Amino acid sequence: MSFRIIIFLSYIVFVSVAVADSDEANQTFQQYIDEKQEKISKEVVELFDNIDKKLAYWIYTTDSNEISQSQTKSSIDEFFKGEKYIKESNKSYIQIRLKTLLQSQELSSLNARIKAQIPLERTKNSFQIFFNDIGQEPMDNAISELENKKSAQIGVNYFAPDLKEIKSKYSIGLRGLSTYVSARYSKEFELQKWIIEPTQEFEYSTKYDFSEETNIYFDRPFDEHSLFRTTLHRKTQAGIDGFDYALTFSYYQALSKKKGFGVAQRFWGNSKYSCDEEPNEFSGISNYTTQFSWRQNIFRKWVAYEIQPIVSFHRQYNYEANYMLRFYLDFYFGNID
Repeated sequence: MSFRIIIFLSYIVFVSVAVADSDEANQTFQQYIDEKQEKISKEVVELFDNIDKKLAYWIYTTDSNEISQSQTKSSIDEFFKGEKYIKESNKSYIQIRLKTLLQSQELSSLNARIKAQIPLERTKNSFQIFFNDIGQEPMDNAISELENKKSAQIGVNYFAPDLKEIKSKYSIGLRGLSTYVSARYSKEFELQKWIIEPTQEFEYSTKYDFSEETNIYFDRPFDEHSLFRTTLHRKTQAGIDGFDYALTFSYYQALSKKKGFGVAQRFWGNSKYSCDEEPNEFSGISNYTTQFSWRQNIFRKWVAYEIQPIVSFHRQYNYEANYMLRFYLDFYFGNID
């Protein structure tokens, strides 16, 4: 089913380019695809809303029309839709992403992904059903198979009420044939013009055992369109010696509501890094990555592309440059604003 949707949407984009020379035909076709996208989006939102109503009726003795509003997120995070935003967002949507990765030191890849998030706002904004046919985007830091899990995920998130301004999120789900549970905690602190947000995550999987990671974000918004972020990362995984750590400096700039760019410099290391080809263990920084991102809406606000030129210097390749080009093409249905 997902393959048919991808083929259909790709066909829409191809035909829209082909008829661009004819203003009248282009206007007619744009009206057509807008009507189709609006219809599908309406059906997606109504479907999620109906599921929400049913669960609210089952869980609570009386149905309430009061819907708590999710906390407003940074416009920069919302535009770029990074991993931090995805983990915190309650918005309902279906995302179809076509991905291409070209690189000089490893095999290139081309694949597709479908993600869905169903917030259940009538159940006091506490529950969220999610589906993801590919695991979370790996950081450009590791080569471990555990960071590149590509099994389908489906489960339920529970957002607990804040306790002393600490946000809590608990998840249970299936990843392939294994079961996992996870917990995520975060809290924001304001220090003059900086926003500091430490997060802590724990996960237990019947296949991968226990893992935990810490991320600390130091954000300096210059205005509503630009953001400088420093990220400290640390992670441990059962069965793997040592622990990962990383330092990332990022700058994001939204030039308009439709386009923006980001620049990032990342340093990744492990206290006992071991290359697959060599049994020797190393410590210290093992990868230096520089990345540029350009993201823009095309044709319509529900279609976006992102291109990321990347250069990486990894110890596995004796710090020889690995030139990468990553390309995303995203289609959104549902609440995308």
